[in-house]
Amino acid sequence: MAGRRICAGYYRRYDGKVIYVVSLATDSDNGEEVVIWTTYPFADVPQYYTSSKKSFCAFVEVSGERRAKYKRLTNMKISEAAIERLEDEGFRGPVRKSRPRQMEEEYDARAYQQAATYHAYAKELCENYNFDLRKYRFCVNQKRYAAITKSDFGKLKEDLCFLDNALKTVLADYRDYFRERFVDGLSIRKYASAHLLNRGRVDYLQKKFLSALARLLKERDEAEGKCRLRQTVKN
Repeated sequence: MAGRRICAGYYRRYDGKVIYVVSLATDSDNGEEVVIWTTYPFADVPQYYTSSKKSFCAFVEVSGERRAKYKRLTNMKISEAAIERLEDEGFRGPVRKSRPRQMEEEYDARAYQQAATYHAYAKELCENYNFDLRKYRFCVNQKRYAAITKSDFGKLKEDLCFLDNALKTVLADYRDYFRERFVDGLSIRKYASAHLLNRGRVDYLQKKFLSALARLLKERDEAEGKCRLRQTVKN
């Protein structure tokens, strides 16, 4: 499996952790290929790691079953903001394919309502809004669960409704910002240019918005006595 082709994109590790492969490099000492990757969801302060390609492509045994150590998630979409950050740090963004994906192919493989923190939950809601909205509308129009389970569709609908209602009420001051950044798809750089702001101001605005949304998500869960974050399994 060392000859396996590794492309930039999302991969799920055998234990469920999702990572993003940035690029490949060559070890100057032994000439071996190494995989450069970062954690997902992306941290505010990025950290990059390397694994030998041989180790990355290896198989492991889990509960008596042989599994690939990392499996590519071909239908997870990286946000424009994440691409911009990679490019700012000297990495090339993913190569776009000209063929549009069909909704039947778009099983994005991310677990709904399974973020580690409310801030990460808020960030995922925003970065996946366009994709989630298209998936929701497709399922409603087709009157069936297309490339999504019934349980995940319920979570998807709940998240979309919560975010839309928040932007109409408590977070109304951020509605235009949200539309331009996460619906129209403007990068932080382009948003700053369009509004004659420096990038630091836009970064601060985004942090305020995501923090406010995270608080609302936490308050909702506390009021309902329900946690929509990833639950740690206790031994």
